[in-house]
Amino acid sequence: MRNRKVKRWAQRTTTQWDGLRRDPDLWFEDGDCFVYTYARGQSRRQASFCVPFRALREKQCGAMFSLCFAQTTSPSRPGSRMPSRASSGYSTPTAANVNAVELYIPAPEDWSIASRENSYLWHIATRNFFAWVFDKPLVGEHLGQSLIDLQERMHLFRSGRVNNYQDMMSYVDRMGYGDFVDCPDYSLAMLYYAEHYKIRDLWIDSFAHCVGMNERLSPSNEFGPISKLTKALITRAYLEMDIHLGRVSAVLRNFLEDDFSSAYFGLSDSGRAHLDKFRSFLHGFYVEKFGYWPPPQGVTFSRALYKALYYDFKNLYDFLKDEESSSDISTQKPVSGGICVLQNVNAFNTRHNFKPLPHPLPLLPHEPLMQKTQSQRTLRTLTLGSKQEKTKTDKYLTASAALMAATNDRDASVTSCLLVQAYMRFERECTLNRRQEKIPMVESRRIRWILIYGIFQYLTSGTRAPKEVRD
Repeated sequence: MRNRKVKRWAQRTTTQWDGLRRDPDLWFEDGDCFVYTYARGQSRRQASFCVPFRALREKQCGAMFSLCFAQTTSPSRPGSRMPSRASSGYSTPTAANVNAVELYIPAPEDWSIASRENSYLWHIATRNFFAWVFDKPLVGEHLGQSLIDLQERMHLFRSGRVNNYQDMMSYVDRMGYGDFVDCPDYSLAMLYYAEHYKIRDLWIDSFAHCVGMNERLSPSNEFGPISKLTKALITRAYLEMDIHLGRVSAVLRNFLEDDFSSAYFGLSDSGRAHLDKFRSFLHGFYVEKFGYWPPPQGVTFSRALYKALYYDFKNLYDFLKDEESSSDISTQKPVSGGICVLQNVNAFNTRHNFKPLPHPLPLLPHEPLMQKTQSQRTLRTLTLGSKQEKTKTDKYLTASAALMAATNDRDASVTSCLLVQAYMRFERECTLNRRQEKIPMVESRRIRWILIYGIFQYLTSGTRAPKEVRD
């Protein structure tokens, strides 16, 4: 059986393993239980594992001692003590006058009769059971099957009020087998395990990661055991995702020109001009940020680019959103003229089958009556120019303050975003040129918000994972 390609999985690294006769992972200097992988009297081969008996009691392994032969013996008996390894942390090293336990765990007769291969797999599962007890890495030909065999052995060897599935998942997390990010082996192995036991949330989580890494799955040793149906589902989901991301890339290139064309978004000439101006601002911002915009024609955006855009527009959305708003139109306040934001974003969501965002409306600025504060009076005395220029300055300061008041500017993680900072400058520039804009600042905020909302929805649809996905 030494020709079998048995592997050891630890910290995302896979190494060859051939330690069944004497496993260094499971030989502790404070061990007082010697485990043999054969029946008593069947062989003179030394123990494969030396572990603290106390740990087996704590893990409620009573059923194992009912199924297998165990006896107490002197630790100095020839062949029972081997060179020491690391301490398990369960007890002090075994003293010479303290009795030890000998535990014999042979493969069942029907397994042994069937083939030596089945017998070997039984012993591997036994070894992995002790690896679970002591938080050591698993070994085997396929991680997915090793996980299933371990789960079955836990059901067989443990007794009392235990939750084997929960204990298994805790072990998986400690060993890192549940960390699927950029790891096809672990994603496929846990998918195989979840499919075997029909664990829905775990299946969706691992499946989603497999879809994202579809082009890297086939070289993995864990890919072979996956069923043909599941492989087909992964491929289909990947192709659907690729088509969708291609569509998202296409609409983001020109910042949703078609989605908010006159066919879907009715605006006055001045409103349309402002929307185009805002698009030009976004284009210029990303030319400065990336050195070019848009990316080459026909190229799907990279993962890094999607991530950068997503967080930019998430911060901009968070900066402007009205946290008291919701997608329920019956709860909205009457619109005092101008475009209806809620109707437009709802129509956009319906058209693309998007799940509505929690807050569909922006904070809107108020234009208070001009009040001369002390700072403004001081500014008047220092400002040179005509009375008209002074009035223009006052209006600019008041409008800028109103716009800033209609933001969520207390979150430093939001306001530190470069797009948010550039957007604030853009709004101030628009305020300074209000006569040229020919559009109220409340209306211009609504127009900008609708485009921001639409872009963020597309980015969310391209990056949102199922709720079962932990990362």
